Amino acid sequence: MPCYGPRREILPWWVATQARRGCRFHILSPALQHRAAASAPEFGETSMWHDWPAKTMHGQLQTNTDSRQEMGRSSARPGFGRGRDCDTAHLEKSGGCAWLTTAGSCPRLPMCRLTWNLAAIATLAGIAGVALCTAPGAIPQATPECVFRFTDVTEESGLGEALRGALNHATAWGDFDNDGRLDLFSGNFADRPNQPFDGANQLFRQTAAGKFERVVNSPVQRRGRASGAVFADLDNDGWLDLYVANNTLPPERAGARPDLFPVLTEPCRLFRNQQGRFVDISETCGACPKDLYRARDIGVFDYDGDGLLDLFVCEDLFVRQDQRKPHSRLFRNLGGMKFRDVTAEVGLPDDIGGFGIAVADLNGDGRPDFFVAGSNRLFLSQPGNRYREAEHLRHVLQHKMTDRGEDLAVGASFGDINGDGLMDLIVGIHFAPARVHVFLNQGLRDGVPQFREITEELGLQSVPNKAPHTEIQDFDNDGRPDLYWSAWLADGSRRWPFLCRNITQRGSPPKFLIPDTRSVRTEGIRQNVPPATGLGMVYYVDGPAVDYNGDGRLDLFAGMWPPEGSHLYRNDTPGGNWLQVRVVGRRMNRMGIGTQVRLYEPGQAGKEAALLGHQEITVNGGYSSGRPAVVHFGLGQRQKVDVVVQLPHRTQPMIVRQVAANQLWTIEETP
Repeated sequence: MPCYGPRREILPWWVATQARRGCRFHILSPALQHRAAASAPEFGETSMWHDWPAKTMHGQLQTNTDSRQEMGRSSARPGFGRGRDCDTAHLEKSGGCAWLTTAGSCPRLPMCRLTWNLAAIATLAGIAGVALCTAPGAIPQATPECVFRFTDVTEESGLGEALRGALNHATAWGDFDNDGRLDLFSGNFADRPNQPFDGANQLFRQTAAGKFERVVNSPVQRRGRASGAVFADLDNDGWLDLYVANNTLPPERAGARPDLFPVLTEPCRLFRNQQGRFVDISETCGACPKDLYRARDIGVFDYDGDGLLDLFVCEDLFVRQDQRKPHSRLFRNLGGMKFRDVTAEVGLPDDIGGFGIAVADLNGDGRPDFFVAGSNRLFLSQPGNRYREAEHLRHVLQHKMTDRGEDLAVGASFGDINGDGLMDLIVGIHFAPARVHVFLNQGLRDGVPQFREITEELGLQSVPNKAPHTEIQDFDNDGRPDLYWSAWLADGSRRWPFLCRNITQRGSPPKFLIPDTRSVRTEGIRQNVPPATGLGMVYYVDGPAVDYNGDGRLDLFAGMWPPEGSHLYRNDTPGGNWLQVRVVGRRMNRMGIGTQVRLYEPGQAGKEAALLGHQEITVNGGYSSGRPAVVHFGLGQRQKVDVVVQLPHRTQPMIVRQVAANQLWTIEETP
């Protein structure tokens, strides 16, 4: 049965687009087909799944609790049922068991109602890849709640040979050619000690078959100390541009290695996307000054609400080795791919040092606030397009020296871990052992968010290896976001992520099942290699969670240099339904960055007790990573939800009721 999409219901100021994964566009005229594909540039046409019948969407726009306007009416087309729901794929279960399928020739193992002692769990982990988990104060258990299954698909995806020997230290996902499939940029830190020099950055295009092909003869294939990257539509033309942050050394330090001088002094780069082809505009754009040394992550947000995305580039703390103070900078987008340094005029200090940046509207004014990991400073937007630091939170957020490891924060992510509608914060650590941090948002006091550290309350101890990258995402689609740090349990060639499964009950304090690392052997940690025998741990530098194959589960690209190397891990975890939301802006920035999305139980939009999840569209989070401008929600067994969308420059939210699960759902703003 053919599938017609995307389906649009038009209102005065926005357009809701429902583009189900797997739908092929069978629109009659080529012009309409082009318009449909252009309206959903992140995913467009795909044949990953079989054709499903599309569903006509019903909903309502609610401007207040008493005034409602019908969103749209059903229409009949070939292949449509009038008001009929789409078919939904469900994972099979048998006898109450969720089946775990192991790799290779191992049999399927039913993982239900089983509790073993630690020795038995370790034995099972060695043969079947079961993640070891424990709740604080509980006996370690192997249960369905603990099982996250990721399959290494690096070779079969076509990335294996290209990434072999690469010194990855920056990863960005985005559909740069607008073919509806996510593409990958891998930036290399080109002068690692004792590593072979193979440092060219690489750009990969994803094909219709789900394979990745290296793009050759592209200007992005430069050599430098890439330490951050992000795809972003900086000129609102519908094509994703690329910013690469290089950890540039000043000439006096780079002079000690004349053979690598051009590489070590390579400045940050901005590449303009001209209909799928990149052009280097670094010299003229104003956002890549040559005195911006030691750059790391890049924050992308519209701080002044003019509809253009601005750039905040972090300069790390190691610049002090060069007798300089760190000087992260905010570049205002002037239009026409021109930028100007406005750090001082917006009230930001000239000594911000950091490695990663997390962005969210924390004070509820519709403008972006941001946390800089490293110096661990929080900056809040103020009237007049200015910023001020939340200085009284320094004693809470600042890293501390401990006997369990040096707490140098490098990665950070905002997310609502307990379902109260407030953005919480997790932080990743550079040194091993890594004492990671979790901060709970307790709401505003005098317009300032109040955070409280709950790391020890959760039972989180030091992670044996480094854990720089962070994620707050729902990896099993049960409706509760999990916590991820980029340290992985390792046994020979097998890997299991350090993923803390969220088991928080509504209205209760946060609670997670935490991987048990007590049996991890520490030999080889410094070299980032697992021990010859037994359970070890490796780490990866970066790697944002992303649904690269469109199956509704969040996968992980894990970037690293040899001997561990970089890997693409496909998420094969059995889980529930899901919903992904993206926004195409017209008056606001094209990517919808800054939009807040809240999900509620069906028919209960806006009711606090019915809130299911809250996220903000961003391309930032974690460490050295750029993600697509799409938010992902797990729904558990729910087939439909109510969705509330708040655009940053609008006073009234959009409320759409009874949105079907298992789709990428797009909201398009009208001019």
